Amino acid sequence: MNVSFALLALHGPTIALNEICVDYLGITPKTANQRAKAANLPFPTFKLRDSERAPYMVDTSELASYLESQMKAAKDEWLMVHGRG
Repeated sequence: MNVSFALLALHGPTIALNEICVDYLGITPKTANQRAKAANLPFPTFKLRDSERAPYMVDTSELASYLESQMKAAKDEWLMVHGRG
């Protein structure tokens, strides 16, 4: 199954950063919000309205691209370690 399709089915076209930060990034919502404000995450984030209280959102296709790149890097490393690359 395609990662983008799976995320789209699970979360819809966009998802709040607070909902994915622990599972997909391994960081707390507070840290995720700080990094989003500094544009220091591995994918872009946005707010639906111009407000400090508005949650940061993530396009699921951007999250999928990030996850796919991480999976590819891990697979390439595994292949190198096991002499198959």
